[in-house]
Parts: sequence; C-alpha cells; structure tokens
Amino acid sequence: MESEINENCILKNFSFEKLSDYQNVIKKNNLINILVIICLFFLIIIISLLILLYKLKFLLNKNINKFNSLKKSFDKNVNNSNKMSFNANSYILKNKYEEDIEFYNEIFELYLSNKTEYYIKGREKCMKKVGKNYNDNNITTIQDKLNWLIIHENPENKANIVDKILLHEYSKKILGKDICVPILKIYNNSDEIDIDKLPIQFVLKCNHGSGMNIICKNKFELNFTKAKLRLSSWMKINYGLRNFEYQYINVKKKIFAELYLGNDIKDYKIYCFNGEPKFIRVQKSLPDKSAKINNYYNLDWTLNDIETGLGSHYIRRPDIIFEKPINLNLMIEYARNLSSQFSFVRVDFYEINNTVFLGEMTFAPSNNRFGCKDMNQSITLGNLLKIYK
Repeated sequence: MESEINENCILKNFSFEKLSDYQNVIKKNNLINILVIICLFFLIIIISLLILLYKLKFLLNKNINKFNSLKKSFDKNVNNSNKMSFNANSYILKNKYEEDIEFYNEIFELYLSNKTEYYIKGREKCMKKVGKNYNDNNITTIQDKLNWLIIHENPENKANIVDKILLHEYSKKILGKDICVPILKIYNNSDEIDIDKLPIQFVLKCNHGSGMNIICKNKFELNFTKAKLRLSSWMKINYGLRNFEYQYINVKKKIFAELYLGNDIKDYKIYCFNGEPKFIRVQKSLPDKSAKINNYYNLDWTLNDIETGLGSHYIRRPDIIFEKPINLNLMIEYARNLSSQFSFVRVDFYEINNTVFLGEMTFAPSNNRFGCKDMNQSITLGNLLKIYK
C-alpha cells in the first residue's frame, strides 16, 4: 500500500513538472511568434519605404529630365533668336528677320551715333518688309503718315505712355483718377514672383512692349517654370530697337501682375487723330480661338466698312453685331482727354460690370501696319490725320 502511494506521488510530481515545462515552452513559443510578427511588421514597413523612395526618386528624375529638356529646348530657341544681337550683350533680340543680321548691326551703330538716320533707315526697312517703300516726301495714306510720325516726332514724349506701369500715373494726371486695370504686384525679374501670394486668377505682363502677356485662369494648373522662362526671355528684348518703335527704347523693363478681368472679353480700341476720337475697333476672339473678330464702328455705333490688312488672324465679320457698350460716351470722353497731346494714338478700353478700364495706349498699331485693303480707304483715313512738318 505504501509503495502504491509513493508511486502515485511520483506520478503527480512528474505530471506537474511536465506541465510546467510545457507551459514554459508555450510561453517561449508565443514570445518567439510575437518577435517574428514584430520583425515582419517592421520589415514590411522598411520594404514599403524603400518602394516609396524608389518611386519618389523615379518621379523626381522624370521631372528633372523634363525640366532639363524644357530648359534645353528654351535655351535652343533663345540662342536661335539671339543670333542677331546688335553686337551688344544688353540688347538680346528676337530673330525676326534672319537674313538681315548685317543690316541690324549697322543700324545699331547708327542708333548710337545718329538717331535720326537710324529712325529713317529702320522705318524704310520695315516698310519694305510689308511690301511698300516709305517715301518721306509723298505721304498720303494712313500708313505713310503714321510712319512719318514715328520718324519725326520726339519719342521721349511718349515713353511714359507706352510704359504699362507709368500709364497709371498718366491716367491720374489727365483724368484725375487711375482707370487702368489694377496692378497686383511689380517685379524687377521673374525670380521675384511669389505665385503663392497671387490670387488664383491673374495676368503677368512685361511693361516694355506688346504681346508679352501670360493669362492665368487657374494658378494650380499654370506651368510656372515655363511661365518664368518666357518672362525672362521677354525681359532680354529691347522692344523699341527690335521693332523700330522708338518710344519703347528707354522704358525701364519690369514685370507686373495685373487683375484678371474675365474670359474672352471685348476690347474697345478708339482711334484718335489730333486729339479727336474718330472711330472704334471692337476686337473679340472667336469661340475656337482660331481668329479675332475686328469690326469697326463709328462714334454713333453704326458699322464702319473699314477693313485693314492685319493678316488672316484678324477678320471682319459684319454679320456679327456687337452691342453698344453702356459707357460708350464715357470711353469716348476719356479717349479725347488722354489723346489731347498727341497727333495720333489708339486708346484701348474694357467694360466689365459697367466699369470702364483703360488697357493701353499705342502710337503704332500692329507695328504701323495699319494699311487698309482698299487704297482709297487708306487715303481717306490718312486725310483724318493732320501732320505738321
């Protein structure tokens, strides 16, 4: 009996020991499993981070390559456009007439030594380009007379007018208030532009020429790098020397951000002769942007039959009748006052929500290629302009 009890005790002790060992094993296995899971978790995180870094590197390289490609293409275009540079680093000009490099180098020297001769040679060259030789002794058409003014009138009197920033001051001086499109910010170069500080919609312009505009309808969709490159290229151009529009030559170049007025707005261009408005050109793009409608109106808003030879991009559409602007008389009065000091100037307005804005004033519309398709019409318009030799 005693032996049986001892045996049972031994068996019990053995069972408890085995159970304890078994539990320890389970604990160790659980701990190992937990450690394995933790290691796998961190491994997955590390692999995910490596994949993410690889993708970021790939995207970064792709954008860098895209930027380098764009910059290379831009530099190539700028280099091509700068072949004709007047032999002066300060005048990097667009290659408008490649075959005339020697001529432009010659007139640059003339500009430095004899401005009058430079004006005449430059204007003669421009007139040949549009298929008509300029004759200073036989000026009858509107185109002839506008070119005579460019050659003989003092351009310094017009510099503050064609400068799109200083025009605000001229408006204040003449009208007693600034009616120009509001300026948001002025910059010395494209690197100063902080797009984050501009509204969603705006317009970037250079103040020293024509056609140097970037219209931004949504800054989150704007290729700002490309926009800055374009602005930088424009800032290298002396618009006056390049286009023989001498009133621009000494304009101090700036970039400015301007209030966005809206999409596809009408442009009311009032032509003033000896301080008197004579007719109005309404310009508006076609819906598909393939061309711009250019209809001319008399001051009483009857359709005028003027048809200029500005190229296929500008078309006359008498079948499209533009409504008379609410502030037409006010625009005419503004134009009369603003043009009172000049033989000829075109004064451009916008009408937005019954408010009149002054866009610009130009003394050489379309680089003085304001010739009519009908010669008699050109002479008729020429008779409107009195010049005093």
